[in-house]
Amino acid sequence: MLRFLFPLLFLCGLCAAAKPSIAGRSIYFIVTDRFARSGPDKENYEFCDLATSPDPRAGNGGAWCNGTLQGIREQLDYIEGMGFDCIWITPVVKSMDYTGYFAEDFFDIDPHWGTKADLKALSADLHSRGMCLVVDIVANHVRPMTVQTDYTPTAIKTYLGPEGINPFNKTEYFHTYGKSPAVTFRDYVMGGVAQASQSQGSDKILGERVKAGITKCGPTHMNLTECNCFPGNFGPDCPGANLKLQLEGWFGQLADLNQEHPYVRKMLLEYVQYLVREYDVDAFRLDTAIYMPQDFLADLQQAAGVDILGETTVNNISYHASFQHAGLSGLLNFPAFYQVHASFCQYHLGGDLGNYHLQGAFTPQLPDLRKLSDIMRNQGPDIYPNPDLLGNFVDNHDEFARIGYYCDGDSYRIKNALAALFFARGTPIVYYGTEQGLTGHQANVLEKAALKKKNEMDKGQAYVRESLWQTRFNTSTWQYEFIHKLNKLRKELGMNTGGKGMTLISAAWDSLVFTRQPDDGGDDIWIFVNNNQNWTGVSPFLYCPAPNEHESWYDALSGKRAFLRNGCYMAENGDPKVLVRRSRMPVIYTVERIDEQVWILWALVVLLCCCNAGLFWMFRKQRAKVQRYEDMEVFISEDSDDDKC
Repeated sequence: MLRFLFPLLFLCGLCAAAKPSIAGRSIYFIVTDRFARSGPDKENYEFCDLATSPDPRAGNGGAWCNGTLQGIREQLDYIEGMGFDCIWITPVVKSMDYTGYFAEDFFDIDPHWGTKADLKALSADLHSRGMCLVVDIVANHVRPMTVQTDYTPTAIKTYLGPEGINPFNKTEYFHTYGKSPAVTFRDYVMGGVAQASQSQGSDKILGERVKAGITKCGPTHMNLTECNCFPGNFGPDCPGANLKLQLEGWFGQLADLNQEHPYVRKMLLEYVQYLVREYDVDAFRLDTAIYMPQDFLADLQQAAGVDILGETTVNNISYHASFQHAGLSGLLNFPAFYQVHASFCQYHLGGDLGNYHLQGAFTPQLPDLRKLSDIMRNQGPDIYPNPDLLGNFVDNHDEFARIGYYCDGDSYRIKNALAALFFARGTPIVYYGTEQGLTGHQANVLEKAALKKKNEMDKGQAYVRESLWQTRFNTSTWQYEFIHKLNKLRKELGMNTGGKGMTLISAAWDSLVFTRQPDDGGDDIWIFVNNNQNWTGVSPFLYCPAPNEHESWYDALSGKRAFLRNGCYMAENGDPKVLVRRSRMPVIYTVERIDEQVWILWALVVLLCCCNAGLFWMFRKQRAKVQRYEDMEVFISEDSDDDKC
């Protein structure tokens, strides 16, 4: 019944000026505090990857590195130079820490980042360039209800309560799963709240069922693409899964909002409309979407009136797609993301049955692109209402590492992963720093042990939220130039507006071939990627199948004609290839045909040399005859003169 309580809010949202969809548009994702400084700090290039302390109120416990909205404005040339259509920035609220995910006031902006005027100016600057603004929002929770002296189990906690949180300053606005009526909110918080992370089913039981052959899991099984009980995996395979706890549990001490409460729902809907109205926001990224009721998500989408990309951290494709069916226009593509590193790199989500909770490790096991292709095959329009609003990405600010770390700096593998990201159906999202080759990663098991031995703090996710300014915003790195080329080509081929179908052609452990279909009915665009390493990437690579009409296909990334024979494509190296069909002048066609048959070329060279030699010999012979004739005339002339004497 709650969804019918706010018709005026919906009407306001629908009456607002319609925004174009961001489907297919490329997005550059920025952690505002870590991207670019401004003002007196602008020339301070010192590296920073501070982590939020147990008590963010103390000193710089919020881990501010002093990146600002003005700093982003001053680097828009840098971003636009890579060809991006949009930027996505972390939440712009008054926050207890640098991330923006610890909200204290939804309708204010933390002065560490700047002012409301700064955000309006950033939005205006982007729109003047034909770019768009995506803002991160959190509707699931607010700042912590407690702070503590350290992160140990014996730490002394201080209760903060909801006082001062705008507009959610009452205890009734928050979930209290499992709380007895006799227990106060304060005692519930101090005694340990129910955790959303405990809502998932039993990985142990799943493992036993897999080993016994009862349950199948992995990329070929669309509803259990990872052998782990993620949210959305229910039933006998993952016994103990608890949807109510998933929706009402907290993340640590981050107080979980009750979206079923009329006031909470009303204010969250007003909040998204406020952002669109005041700051001309073009789209939202919605944090922790799977931890909120789907009927609320539908209301939020309708009230916003712009696209929302929901953070949906699941491995069940049917469950993942259900959030689009429920009303969200777009989703972050986590099912595909979970396969990227084992498909292109030698990084696997390690542990028994691929236990994701161990965060994985490098292994001797070769990457296998069939993992990613199995996911792509199941993500068509028959499953998702709008595949063009699947936000594809290879790394982000939450997961274990950056793509540069996953692929161990291997340029061929990184290029191929990025090409797949940009040309697969959906909305490509690139995490800031990819263009500079940043390699931040969370501490692995060995590194955690070393930190503990040194009595040093494990910075967790802050390791992948490092500053960018120390790179001086270099525009000559190969990554920067390659991303520029990918964005440029996507626009030339019309892929930055979505709507082009995708067909998987073939997949092997070391290669993946798929096509994109133009809206205008033209020739298919063929994309070829592989997972070769640097030391083998310089060698030719054979893809089968390939286009048959070899006389008119070119690699749009290199500009070179494709060598196609017998239904296969012999690429000159391990770089990704994008084949397009183009017409050519007859002269160019003739030259290419000659170049195609090397022996003919050499024969022509030899023939030309022989002709030149023959012509030179004939010229010398004729010249000699002329010379003899001239000499004879001189001799006769001299004899005549002698006779006269």
